Amino acid sequence: MTWQETLQGLKDELTNVRAQRQRKLDEEAAGLEKERDELSERAQKLGIDELLTEMNITLLDGGGEIETIFGWVSAGDELELEPGIGVNGEDPDADEDTDVITTILSWEEGGDLEIAVDLGLSDDGIYLQINEIEIRPERGALEQGLIEAFRDELEL
Repeated sequence: MTWQETLQGLKDELTNVRAQRQRKLDEEAAGLEKERDELSERAQKLGIDELLTEMNITLLDGGGEIETIFGWVSAGDELELEPGIGVNGEDPDADEDTDVITTILSWEEGGDLEIAVDLGLSDDGIYLQINEIEIRPERGALEQGLIEAFRDELEL
């Protein structure tokens, strides 16, 4: 086999490997998008935004601010479906949790106060945290956790 034939054979092999890799990436991206859609639906079913809005209106007379951050949406509003690959094949943003929806109620009352609710995906499934304290991902637990977090913020 000549040098040119060897290169052509390698090129054909490379084309097949690249196509397989792209199919795999496409499948992973579709799966990740589905998981994130399910996470968004779960946030709506739990009523996180509505509960924080009720707290803002009732307890803070509407003086607080509510912000929702989707961890997988960058500042440029583009979906991040594929994790980045850094040097040595590591994820450069490994310390950042992108599969999380964070909803924050913040207000000024003798200092900056906030209640942050994180609903996210982990290797163990869906998790729910209020101010970094994990609770059951259920409506009743969320309601009770929000009341406790409010009391803690105001040191009641």
